[in-house]
Amino acid sequence: MAVITLKELVSLNQQCSFPLGNFQASERSIQQQQFQQLVRQKRMGLNIEPLLNSQLAVWLEQLESFIPGIFDPRKKIYLDTRWQAQLQLEEVSHWLSVPINAGVVKNKVRLYEWRIGSAELIWSDRVKLWIACNYLQYPPEKLVIVICGFLPQLNGRVTKTHWDERDYKAIEKEIKSLFAENTSATSNSSKYSDYIFNIDEIEEVKL
Repeated sequence: MAVITLKELVSLNQQCSFPLGNFQASERSIQQQQFQQLVRQKRMGLNIEPLLNSQLAVWLEQLESFIPGIFDPRKKIYLDTRWQAQLQLEEVSHWLSVPINAGVVKNKVRLYEWRIGSAELIWSDRVKLWIACNYLQYPPEKLVIVICGFLPQLNGRVTKTHWDERDYKAIEKEIKSLFAENTSATSNSSKYSDYIFNIDEIEEVKL
């Protein structure tokens, strides 16, 4: 089974109409990686003092206020779990695979995102919601995503977005268009092949 990253797909078609951002390494992406590592290690009960600085300490405190219990091991919160969903495009099956932060609140699944940047819903969030609906076999109306955004010298911000069938169909149409515009990605392979589509490397860009 071949592995095709989003970066590779976009490079095949520079006319892609979706704003997927700049893939070059940046200070913000490095901060994002550091922050995610801190959250994971604190959740696991590991020592994070060597990794902390004053800014990251503030963001961790704000994150805990936005998502109560995120660092409580008794809470049903799962970080970076790998969820996949199949997208059928004509006779080719594409597997979309993403890391997702999720929790169970009052017997309902809730998605979580935290990033150095905007707390607004972006393209990759919508892809994750679509995958979650298919992975869990949930109707769109049952899913909620909580997004926490952090910026230096500013207070963090949190948004909560509810989804519906119209949103689900809209992003599904965009994903199919993305694959259709990149037909050269599959031109050298059997039309019955499976593909894994990773969005891990998307820089979080506001729509």
